[in-house]
Amino acid sequence: MKLKQWFRHMLLFRYRGLVQLGLFLTLIIGFWGCASTGMPTGGPKDEEPPYMVKSIPAANSLSFLGDEIRIEFNEIIQVSDIFQKLMVSPPVNKQPAVTTRGKTMIVKFQEDLQPNATYTLDFADAIKDNNEGNVLENFAFSFSTGDYIDSMAISGHLLDASDLSPVANALVMVYSNHADSAFRTLVPLRVTRTNAEGYFSIKNLAPIGYKLYALEDANRNYKYDQPGERIAWYDEIITPYYGFHERIDSVGSDSAVVVQVPAFLPDSLRLFMFQEDNVAPYLTDYKRPARNKADLYFSRPMDVKAEVKVVGREDADLFILENSPRNDSITVWLRDSVLINSDSLLLHLRYQVLDSLKQPEWKNDTINAFFIDYGGSQREGRGRKKDDEQVELPSLRVDGIKPTFGILDRLTLTFPTPLDKADGNAIRLSQELDSTLVPVDIRLVKDSIYIRQYAVDFKREAGSAYVVEIDSAAFTDIYGVSNKPVRQRFTVSAADTYATLYIEVAQPDKSWVLEVLDRQENIVRTSKVPTNGKMGFRYLRPGDYLIRIVEDVNGNGKWDVGDFEKGIQPEKLYYYPEYINARANWDHFINFDPSTFDIYDFVARMRKSQSSRKK
Repeated sequence: MKLKQWFRHMLLFRYRGLVQLGLFLTLIIGFWGCASTGMPTGGPKDEEPPYMVKSIPAANSLSFLGDEIRIEFNEIIQVSDIFQKLMVSPPVNKQPAVTTRGKTMIVKFQEDLQPNATYTLDFADAIKDNNEGNVLENFAFSFSTGDYIDSMAISGHLLDASDLSPVANALVMVYSNHADSAFRTLVPLRVTRTNAEGYFSIKNLAPIGYKLYALEDANRNYKYDQPGERIAWYDEIITPYYGFHERIDSVGSDSAVVVQVPAFLPDSLRLFMFQEDNVAPYLTDYKRPARNKADLYFSRPMDVKAEVKVVGREDADLFILENSPRNDSITVWLRDSVLINSDSLLLHLRYQVLDSLKQPEWKNDTINAFFIDYGGSQREGRGRKKDDEQVELPSLRVDGIKPTFGILDRLTLTFPTPLDKADGNAIRLSQELDSTLVPVDIRLVKDSIYIRQYAVDFKREAGSAYVVEIDSAAFTDIYGVSNKPVRQRFTVSAADTYATLYIEVAQPDKSWVLEVLDRQENIVRTSKVPTNGKMGFRYLRPGDYLIRIVEDVNGNGKWDVGDFEKGIQPEKLYYYPEYINARANWDHFINFDPSTFDIYDFVARMRKSQSSRKK
């Protein structure tokens, strides 16, 4: 009996011990878990932008008579670049004052508002939360000073007409006045600003007809009144309306339905921005960098060459005029020693400008191209040449002969001053054949534009080496300075170092011109598209190329800007959607169908906004 009691006692003791041990371990584990938690994490990172909770007055309120708007958000906010980003429609003469107090933004108007008008405050991306900087995109607030509020909207994209890149931070505006003069003289009815993708949305419109314009407003007056301002406009009257887009939704693995999605329309408008070629012609600057020359600069290329005379002198051969290739500057090369040695040079200019009716008329200017000698006279002592030292006579420099020429490059000789004599018989060209120099026939041709350039034309062979020899005094400039003898070897690149593009354009139009552009989008080749659409471009240097078609309406062989007064839009562009990687010694065949050109896809993949590209 005692043995059984002892056995029960031992079992009970062990059971209580196990229970106590379990409780002890539980306490230890709980304490360790609490001790290891550390500082609280605060939850996941805030990645949501702030949103409006309430406002005074309420959004879309009617009969607003106050001068202050209070908008409360769900968290503390801050605003950035509000003066540049906040757009008020209709435009106000004085920008509202905007302040923030914690979660509240206060907009204080600085002038009386128009009666019976729907106002929109477009904040773009100026608002963000205080902690993480999450931006509230395209936030707008509307109210009316009358008894109704307009609720229609239109939207679209603004692109650069010359390369289809998005145009950021430009004004897009509507007028209920349909006269073209409204764009120049009136403040728009509603205005917004494009974002980094060139996207715009104009809200709170009535269901009436509007004219749509875009403007880079240099003087911030909402009017197209500066010749340097870039513009765009939509040709047709736009009437906003509420409609639907059709979208295909799948309802199973093998079926789909067409769903109608409500939308404010039109919502895919496209505007193409450009700067008109309307800068008034005038003399912008003049310099006399050397005694024997004066440079005159004009604001734009001149349609008719300017006339230049020396005041008080009617002698012939006083100077030679050199016009720049674009005809926007003139160099006056003096030949008369009296004029060269005179510090003062009075010139009379006569050039064409446009009057108030844009009709050509002649303008007269008189300038004094004064020469200032900053070098000073030769000093005695140090730096002075000794009497027995031989003075080196000046010689005429011959530039343009480089070690390697492309197959299509011309051998062009360039001189620092205009020539009085050029002797083509004093130039010899030889081809290296099996270590032997074989003479090659040449022809010396004076350039029709660059008066100081002469081309040496010859029948070249790809991959060959040549030697050019120029006798002394082959060239003499108008000051009697001649060249020294020249002898230089050069090579012409081999044909297998080039690529060839064969392009077939589908359904070509008679106005189309095709351009081949390099990575920097410089035009390297251009040609009118033939009726069969088949074209070939040989001897292209290896690299990446874009090809595009210009709808050359005026037939001058290049892309042109528009003309607002004449209602002419900039010429249309169609791009091949990808870069073409042209490899050496390869023939590349390209099928280009401009009718399938998807401008939105091209812009999204191949273009960045102009504001991004400037960074």
